[in-house]
Order: sequence, then C-alpha cells, then structure tokens
Amino acid sequence: MGMSAVDIALWGIIALMIGGLVIWFLFYAFSGQTEPPSNLTEQTLKRLVGSTGRATSDVTESTGTVIVNSEEFSAKTSKGLIQKGTQVRVVGTDGFTLLVEKA
Repeated sequence: MGMSAVDIALWGIIALMIGGLVIWFLFYAFSGQTEPPSNLTEQTLKRLVGSTGRATSDVTESTGTVIVNSEEFSAKTSKGLIQKGTQVRVVGTDGFTLLVEKA
C-alpha cells in the first residue's frame, strides 16, 4: 500500500508543526535568558540610582547581587556587609556594578 497524497500532506503538516514548536522552544529557551540583557549599559545602571531593591546574596565591599526592577545586578557596598534579603537603595555605579546601601 503506497501513501496517498492526503497522508503525505498530513504528515508534512504534522512535521511542520513539530518543527515550528522545536524552533520556538529553542529560540525562547536561549533568547538571552542566560546572559545579561544586551541593553545593560552604564546609562541603564545610572538610571537605577535612587531605586530600591533587595539583596539576593550577601553584599560586601567587593561582591554581591541585588534585584532592582525585577532584574538581577552585580552590586557592592561601600561599608560593611548587607545580608541577603535586606532592602537596599542604589546610591551609585562602578562600571557595571551597582553601589548600594541598606534602604
């Protein structure tokens, strides 16, 4: 029994749908979810000065991470230690790192 034109068309449609889903999934899964957003510039960070956020790790004078406007950024503080979970205020920038203090 050979495949009819209808069967071939049906399989073609199914293959296209699956292929489209795979491509969409790959695109969605890898569309910059793992790397910092490409719009991360010093100007973007400077606009965050004065904003408040939350420390997502302990922030020290050399390292740490905070969430501001639902985005995570590298951060450090000028004095002491800010514990994870503490509310912070952005007081400045140092390159691509936010300078924060306890809010």
